[in-house]
Amino acid sequence: MRLISLLVISSLIVVCSCDTEGNVDPVYQTFFLKYYGEDGNQEGVDLLVNADGSMILLGNSSSQTNPITVPFIAKVDPFGTVQWQRQLGGLNEKAVDVELDNGGNLIVLTNFGDGVNSRVKVYRIGQDGTGIDSVLIDFQEWQVGRSITVASDGRILIAGSRRPFAPNNLGDFALPFEDFADMTVLAVDASFQNDTIIAGFGGGEMNGSALKIFENSSGGYNLLGYSDRPAKDDVRKTRFEAFTLNEVFSSPGQRVIVEVPGETQIAASVIETFSLPGYVMAGTSYVNSLSSNIYLVSYYNPLDRVTSNADKMPTTQYQTQYLLNRRLESVSVSAAEPDYLFVLANEIKDNNKRDIFLLRLTINGAVMGSLSFGSLEGDDSAGAVRAHPDGRIAVFGTMELETQKKMVLIMLSPNGNFSN
Repeated sequence: MRLISLLVISSLIVVCSCDTEGNVDPVYQTFFLKYYGEDGNQEGVDLLVNADGSMILLGNSSSQTNPITVPFIAKVDPFGTVQWQRQLGGLNEKAVDVELDNGGNLIVLTNFGDGVNSRVKVYRIGQDGTGIDSVLIDFQEWQVGRSITVASDGRILIAGSRRPFAPNNLGDFALPFEDFADMTVLAVDASFQNDTIIAGFGGGEMNGSALKIFENSSGGYNLLGYSDRPAKDDVRKTRFEAFTLNEVFSSPGQRVIVEVPGETQIAASVIETFSLPGYVMAGTSYVNSLSSNIYLVSYYNPLDRVTSNADKMPTTQYQTQYLLNRRLESVSVSAAEPDYLFVLANEIKDNNKRDIFLLRLTINGAVMGSLSFGSLEGDDSAGAVRAHPDGRIAVFGTMELETQKKMVLIMLSPNGNFSN
């Protein structure tokens, strides 16, 4: 067995973990740490929790001798027992996100190929693991998907980045240097028959990516991500960005840029919150390559709020950089309504290997506690954090065991512990 170290605020707790998910003592059926996968290496990237408490584990698999990946997906019951698992897609394909369509089927986003050959692919899978249909989005240019949103009309909206669109780099957004990536949104209709690339709002950034798109109450959309487009100070640096789009994904309205002056911020995950209506975006603020902190911004919804006299209101509820004396890079954020937020991050150690770090916050961003998971000698990485319908907190990621990497699911109490 491997020792797994857990750091809770200022106290160190060491517990034992077994090499497979099937032989865990029954006393740990509610709060546990279990591994998943098959022969070779599996890395966990995203987690979906169904209304019945079952969970979808999405990751990527590779052999021990060949790093080329193939998507891997599994379904487990509320106590972590595998119901089915399978590979998905083909070689040189990486799973990114899993969501539900309006009929309760699984929608899986992957990126197929590398570099200029990267294309976005979408799969529809039944809850029993049976493939239904798929579509490869290919506009003869590279795209990289970051997340899926299933619109109310059934369309699949994909936020991410694409090959730069030069006509948008004009006027105030003229680029003095090489252009690398523009924000973009792709769309596939509910039948998976028609796909479109949506442009008109990107451009002006040398580097940028949309993270998530949301429908808003005005019939348009709110798009959140990051880019290095200049703000009012005309300084080009990477920072959080959010803006509104109309119903045809053009004519951006309110543009909200937030930052920590003198640092670079890269967003990683964004969610919609309801008890404090709006959005929370988590990312990393970099002082330099050896110093990084969790950075959180809470936005109002709608982004372009106005008062009765049409005066603009603040667009952010709060923005906070967490200085925890650790080298942290945010990966995922989740709300346990109505009271808590959880931010999952990679903690980079002195030997440049990683542990999984969980930060527990109030919905207003105040620190309540933290927890760290890691095999003693392995390189472990965060995937996703989600609130479970029964109140538990699900942490998903990767742990490196003696000879292989495995997906890991960690079920914690609502307070972020292994007991109530």
